[in-house]
Amino acid sequence: MSEIVIVNTRPEHIDQLVQHQRICFPTLADHELMRREHFESQLRLFPEGQHVALDGDRVVGQSSTFRISGAIALAPHTYHWIVAGNFFTNHDPEGEWLYGADMSVHPDYRGRGISRMLYNARKDLVRRLGLRGMVGGGMIPGYVRYRDRMSPLEYAQAVAAGLLTDPTLTPQLRAGFELRGILPNYIEAGELGNDSTLIVWENRE
Repeated sequence: MSEIVIVNTRPEHIDQLVQHQRICFPTLADHELMRREHFESQLRLFPEGQHVALDGDRVVGQSSTFRISGAIALAPHTYHWIVAGNFFTNHDPEGEWLYGADMSVHPDYRGRGISRMLYNARKDLVRRLGLRGMVGGGMIPGYVRYRDRMSPLEYAQAVAAGLLTDPTLTPQLRAGFELRGILPNYIEAGELGNDSTLIVWENRE
């Protein structure tokens, strides 16, 4: 098994990242996906907050973040609004929270701990910058099997209690995130539904 390494995103990774988005998020509306101009803007505004997982020269995972105030991040919001259409122009150099806009792992590489490695890179950044922690909105793809039996909040609470397992929320909880609620109509995710979780990881160091 080859060694996966996490590095800061560089301009030469962008072409792969554009394809990586479409492979990892086939149900997302086109305007929700990150394109070249988005990655270029993210690197220009907050280069230390962008990471890729590499297998050799191949991009197999990705993480995009920016800084923001808690007053904005912890209030109700939608994905497209808070990430400023994926350009990250809402980035606040003085923001006390790291907002996790996007994280993905190539389907061929899932189950190898890459998301944990990317979350650790984010945590290291939070500690280095002295931030309060991380905030994010997380898709709950497993909810599609339960939507006729429970609300998104009931489903997320069941996952948080260990009664159900979700492909996205369960790893986030294992990474130390706490479920803080549901963000209605957070993202246009097709058959997976538009509601997402509000998750928070606090820096206690």
